Amino acid sequence: SSGINAEWPLRPGILIAYTLLRHIVRLHLLMKVIALTLFLVAAFGWTQARFQDDFEWRFAGPGNGKHCVQILEPADPHTWNDNYFCSKHESINAGFRWSYAGPIRNMRCTQVIEPSDPHTWRDNYICVPHSSPLHLRWSYAGPIGGMDCIRWYEGADPHTWADNYLCAQHYSHFPGSLPSWPSDFRWSFAGVPGGYDCVQIREPADPHTWNDNYFCWRKNKGNPGLRWSYAGRIGGMKCTQIIEPSDPHTWRDNYLCVPPNSPYNFRWSYAGPRGRCIRWYEGADPHTWADNYLCAQHYSHFPGSLPSWPSDFRWSFAGVPGGYDCVQIREPADPHTWNDNYFCWRKNKGNPGLRWSYAGRIGGMKCTQIIEPSDPHTWRDNYLCVPPNSPYNFRWSYAGPRGTCIRWYEGADPHTWADNYLCA
Repeated sequence: SSGINAEWPLRPGILIAYTLLRHIVRLHLLMKVIALTLFLVAAFGWTQARFQDDFEWRFAGPGNGKHCVQILEPADPHTWNDNYFCSKHESINAGFRWSYAGPIRNMRCTQVIEPSDPHTWRDNYICVPHSSPLHLRWSYAGPIGGMDCIRWYEGADPHTWADNYLCAQHYSHFPGSLPSWPSDFRWSFAGVPGGYDCVQIREPADPHTWNDNYFCWRKNKGNPGLRWSYAGRIGGMKCTQIIEPSDPHTWRDNYLCVPPNSPYNFRWSYAGPRGRCIRWYEGADPHTWADNYLCAQHYSHFPGSLPSWPSDFRWSFAGVPGGYDCVQIREPADPHTWNDNYFCWRKNKGNPGLRWSYAGRIGGMKCTQIIEPSDPHTWRDNYLCVPPNSPYNFRWSYAGPRGTCIRWYEGADPHTWADNYLCA
């Protein structure tokens, strides 16, 4: 015997093969995870945003066309009157509100504190609605690890404002302006078209190429939250049955669904259009799919890009101004020309859903009391109201502006209407 082990040449080959096999298995699992993630994103709109991509700090006034909240501490003399926290995009309104006198009731508030500043920086809060995807944290000692942070810097303030940051965990993207009906939607029977996001419309029991059919909306619009079911209604959603009685392939339990507070009120027709409609056509299906349409009810204004506060709003004490839509602000008991006063928004923006009441709050709406204590003509039961899911969180002041405000002025009324403001 030569003393040479005949198995020795095989061992490196076995080790290499084993190592390659492990990498292949890991890669296969990774691809499964990626595929599942992409499916969830496509199906449910689960995407992540970066705090710094959507918001910014401004120490020299608000930005044009942006939603801003003024960050004000009246007791601090170091130029805090021109500091703002703003969205970078007109389509994003996070509903921020600022308070220099404690947390705001019925909102989720984060204390903004600088212990080294002697000017009452212990009762200041930035707040968001409870429904907001933002979960904020404040640091007066540098950015917080593992979070997205934005520096709040006031160079004129000597009290260590160089290391203060507002931080947020990763969050779902804020919805932009919703797609308009029907111009921003389309049907496709040949896959996802370029420039669109879609929900797949499939019926597994139907053999007639229903695997490549999609109902879509433009990519530059907000996700309308559409979901499809081929097995009955989806719980907690507003669903429209998609039925074709002539098709034998179980087209009786299929539904297109939207969130319960969605502005879309769809109707289905399998016998031609009924109003403003989009045709759902599958040419390969012989069961009378040529006359099937998804339709929507008529509405005066579609809530697309909502008006920005305050740039897209205005007050008028002399009728409806050109280029604006308005809600009339009237108090029948007041004789001082309140019949021609209006609160308005630009015509090219979506309807913010404002309603006015001179007889108490409107049920089911979010209302702000419009009060002038010095006016004897029943100005204690008047309210401006918005839908409950509105991004606008109005506040009223009868003693000068408090934040970002629009003056409500009626010159003919002698009862101190010169210092009344609607703020947000």
